[in-house]
Amino acid sequence: MTSESIVNVTEAQAKLSKLIQQDSFAISRHGKIVGVYLSRDRIEALVETMELLSNSEFVKELKDYESGRMKFYDAAELDKAMSR
Repeated sequence: MTSESIVNVTEAQAKLSKLIQQDSFAISRHGKIVGVYLSRDRIEALVETMELLSNSEFVKELKDYESGRMKFYDAAELDKAMSR
């Protein structure tokens, strides 16, 4: 988290309705983070990521992509080849 996304408890209480419009923020007390807010969208994205990373086939394909071993095809060429 960046320092801009960390608020102290008093500030969080005073600005909660505005803060929850953000994607995420942390709440600190005496300079230490004591809580974190994550929006519903952020939590859903984290759950989806965890589900994908638990799939060994997905992880293999992701590694192929990251290493440059994945092949890419032009969609128009694939449509043309499939319509033959």
